[in-house]
Amino acid sequence: MAKQHSLCTKAATLTLLGALCACNGLSDREKELVGKYYNTALSDMKPEIELNDDRSAVVRAIRPGDLVYSVDARWEATADSLILIPDTTSIAVEEGDPAAVGHVPARLAWPIVKYNDQTLTLIRNRNTIDYRHRYE
Repeated sequence: MAKQHSLCTKAATLTLLGALCACNGLSDREKELVGKYYNTALSDMKPEIELNDDRSAVVRAIRPGDLVYSVDARWEATADSLILIPDTTSIAVEEGDPAAVGHVPARLAWPIVKYNDQTLTLIRNRNTIDYRHRYE
């Protein structure tokens, strides 16, 4: 009987782990947020935020005609914010002078105002910014 209980427990554990791996631990809300986000005031060609379904992310700083750099990050969505933890060793300058890259914070937390399948609205530095969502 103990062997049978142990096998059932192991089977249940494996089933649960499989379910968690299948969705990468993303909440329903986070699954809806996966995609690339463009700040069209800065660029239609380069996404400013990329949220992937494995919790990896890419965040770009875009100063048109001056500097574009990206940093890899990990992400999660809390009840009211998008949280990004940048890997500051991964900074990649795409355009411009590398010396112009400033301080990259160890943690970014941007309040989510609203989101739908087309737009993500965040508050960044006291400014409300609408990002166009693409699933590419």
